[in-house]
Amino acid sequence: MIDTHAHLHLINRNTEDVLAAAKEAGVYHVVQVAIDLPSIHRNLNEYALMPNCSITGGIHPLSVFDSLELDEVLAVLNAHVEAFVAIGEIGLDYKYGKDNMALQKIFFESQLAFARAHEKPVIIHSRHCDEDMLNIVNQYSDVKKVFHCYATNYAFFEALEGDQNYISFTGMVTYAKKGKVINAMRKVPMNRLMIETDAPYLIPRGVDVAQNSPEHVGHIAQHIADIRGMSFEDVIDQTAKTAQSFFSI
Repeated sequence: MIDTHAHLHLINRNTEDVLAAAKEAGVYHVVQVAIDLPSIHRNLNEYALMPNCSITGGIHPLSVFDSLELDEVLAVLNAHVEAFVAIGEIGLDYKYGKDNMALQKIFFESQLAFARAHEKPVIIHSRHCDEDMLNIVNQYSDVKKVFHCYATNYAFFEALEGDQNYISFTGMVTYAKKGKVINAMRKVPMNRLMIETDAPYLIPRGVDVAQNSPEHVGHIAQHIADIRGMSFEDVIDQTAKTAQSFFSI
């Protein structure tokens, strides 16, 4: 299995132990996702050196502030672009970031343009912003993108232009067997799906831990298998192949 989205730097355990536990659970690769400049630098200096771990670079919408220089961010990304398997986590968050929606859009579009220029895929955070999100990403239909922690309806996926759109599910889906997200899980083509923990957040149902970690990503695969009437083995095989292709890992 491949955990396509984790924040190892936010897990309060030794990273080597976290990755060893993941390997024992059948998780052979983890995508370590940046959210701000400090985590970008830590990715480059620490996680890029770890086996079976790939890194990204990008500014999360809730890490966008007036004091953050966009030119500095783009310069750091540009200087290390070959080290990143994707640009992210980038996007819009209108639930917790209502005071700076305009600035979020500027950072989001600039990082999308950067990804296009460097032919990099992007990892997108999208929360309570479907209309603006569609208006922006459909201008970048040629950019390969995954909507991480997918939490909206199938109509949103249908409204995405182009053939470069993917979605990823977290432990959040394990708490439901119906609803808009589960409906999307049933309908989105299997070769457009990936699995992730978003560790240390979104602990799957039935897992009694203080923090989520990559070793638990199999719970999401099992839920997809149950919902779609597939075998667990087929789900982990297809999602792993999709992740390998998407991130070039």
